Amino acid sequence: MTMLEYAKSPLAEDNWMTRTITNTMEGTVTSAHFDVAKEIIGRKCLIGFVDNMDESMKRYAKFFRWDGAGQGHATTHQVKDSEERSTCAQKLAKGGVNRHQYGKIAEGSEIWKLLKKRNKYDILLYQYAKGIYHQQNVVYEEV
Repeated sequence: MTMLEYAKSPLAEDNWMTRTITNTMEGTVTSAHFDVAKEIIGRKCLIGFVDNMDESMKRYAKFFRWDGAGQGHATTHQVKDSEERSTCAQKLAKGGVNRHQYGKIAEGSEIWKLLKKRNKYDILLYQYAKGIYHQQNVVYEEV
C-alpha cells in the first residue's frame, strides 16, 4: 500500500491522540472533544517532547524527584542512579527506540493535505501542548 492509498483509506489515523485522551474511539471527533482534550492536557499532564528529549527528561527527573531532590544530601546510590538515568536519557535522545526511517511527506502535497484534514484536532492539540510545555518551563523551574 502506498502512502497515498493509506491516506485515502479508513486505516489512516483520525485524531488518535484526541480520541485516546477523551475515550472517543468510535464516531466523529468534534470541537467539543478537542476542548475536553485541551482541558485534560492543561490540568493533568506534564508535557515533554521527543525533539526536546534531554530537557524533557530533566524536567521529569526534577518534578518526580528522581535525582533525590528535596531529600537532603543524595546518597551514593542516588547519585549512581541519577548518572545512569542521565546516560539512558542521552542515549534515548540521540538514537531513540522504536524509531523507523520513513520518507518525508512534502508539505502541501495531496498526502499531506489528506492527513492534515483527517487529523486537524491532533494538530491543534500538539500546538496547544507546545504552549503548555513553555508555560511549564516557568512553573516547574522551581520544583
